[in-house]
Parts: sequence; C-alpha cells; structure tokens
Amino acid sequence: MTTLPTVYLDSTEIILKQKASGDIIFLGGDFLNFEMDKEKFGEFITALRKEKGFTQKELAEKLFVSDKAVSKWERGQSLPDITLLNPLADILDVTPAELLNCGRLEQSENIAPEQVDELVGKAINFSDEDEKAKHLTNTKGILIYLLCVIVGAVGATFCGLVYLESINIVIWTFEWLFAIFGAYFMFFAKERLPEYYDSNKISLYGHGAFRMNLPGVTLNNRNWPYIVKSARTGLLSGLVSTPFLFLLAYWILPGHIIDNWIKLLFLIAAIAFIVVPIYWAAYKHK
Repeated sequence: MTTLPTVYLDSTEIILKQKASGDIIFLGGDFLNFEMDKEKFGEFITALRKEKGFTQKELAEKLFVSDKAVSKWERGQSLPDITLLNPLADILDVTPAELLNCGRLEQSENIAPEQVDELVGKAINFSDEDEKAKHLTNTKGILIYLLCVIVGAVGATFCGLVYLESINIVIWTFEWLFAIFGAYFMFFAKERLPEYYDSNKISLYGHGAFRMNLPGVTLNNRNWPYIVKSARTGLLSGLVSTPFLFLLAYWILPGHIIDNWIKLLFLIAAIAFIVVPIYWAAYKHK
C-alpha cells in the first residue's frame, strides 16, 4: 500500500495527511528551514513535462500562467506560487510531496519522520520564496505608483492656474478616483481568482468593499491577470495624462466647450483609460 503523504497548501498553513494512519498534522511558521533547490526542482518538472508530451506553453495554459513563468521555473530562476503546487502535481501526475522532494518518493509502508519534516520545511520555504518575490514586486510598484501620483498632482495643480475653479474641482475629483482605484489594483487586487471562477460563468468580482461587474465578460484565471494588469496601466496612465490632455484641449478647443462639456470629456477619458483596456484584455484572453 502507498503511504506517501498528501500535502495541502495555502498561504498560511501546511497540512500533511498520512494516508495509512489517517493522521493529520497542521504545521506553519518558520520553525523548520529546508532550502528548496530551484535548479533541481526545474529539472524535475522539465522531465515530467516532457514525459507528458507537453510544451511549456501547453503546461502554462493548463495552470493559467504565462509560458515565460514556466520557463523560469524550469531554468531554476524562480518557483511557482504555492497555490499552484497542487494543480501542478495533478497535471504532471505526481504528488505535491514529490514536487517538494524534486524527485519520486519510494512507495514504502512508512515515510520517515525526518523526511516528513524536510518536506514540510521545503513547503514553508516555498511559501516564503513567494512572499519575497511579492515584496520585491510591491517595492517596485510603490515607486511607480508614487511617481505617477506626483506627476498627476503637478499636472492638476498647473491646470488650476489655467481653468476655472469649478472645472479644477472636477479635475481633482477624477485624479483622486484614478489614484484610489489605481492603488487598489496595484497593491490589493488578487492575482488569482478562486477555482470556482474557472468552472462557472461569473462576471462579478468582489474583494472586501470593492465590487466590479463586467457585463458580457466571463472572469477566469486565464484572463484575470491581464485584466488586473490592464486596470493598473489604464488607471496610472489616466492619473498622469488626464490633466495634461485637458490642458491641451483648453488650448485647442474654444473655452465654452471646455466649460460646458468638461464632465463628458472626463467620462470619455475614463472609458478610454479604464473600460476599453479591461474589456479588450478580458476578451482577448478569455
């Protein structure tokens, strides 16, 4: 009988279930520390992928990630998100424990306690690796976001020297909206949707107080990363560009058009910077 442990993983907890005894062990924290060999992990999944006859692109599509991500795993440059460990194991027809071990495990009656400790330690380290990568990404994102906010604020302030006060209030209102929603998509939006999105037709996304409904679009893990990326790009572009575009419009168009149609012009800008890119990304990658 096979008694290899089943490993269930999420961002906060590692659960090992020993099939033979039915014992469940809950483990978490940093009390174990076993380094994950990225190169060995990459070599193992490369061999498994080739055994299955998958290309990198085909494996990436099954996991709803880019083929570049798979290439980095196989070259030992990075590790997958911990939430991908179980689906990756299913696709490659191995156990999560074997992925953590970077090789097949002996089909024996019992697995040694120290081997269990090592596998769990690797799982914890696996999770830590992912958190470090996210931290680096967030650091870069914070710098980009702050730069866009500063440029947008300078533009809106300059517009205040040119436009009427009532128009300038509208500009600052839209700048605040771009900044708030831009911050959400930069730092708080989920990178991956729950799995039930992939098996159901859902157009509504909710996260805390944030709600987004995209009529006519089915959200799933194939298009969601591109939607988030498009929203980030569009919102930050709008934050930076909108004051200067309206300054340009002020110089080109007659003053009464700016005064009477300012809200409509901002609505057009919002559609151009946010709605169109999001729908384009959703349909292209559906």
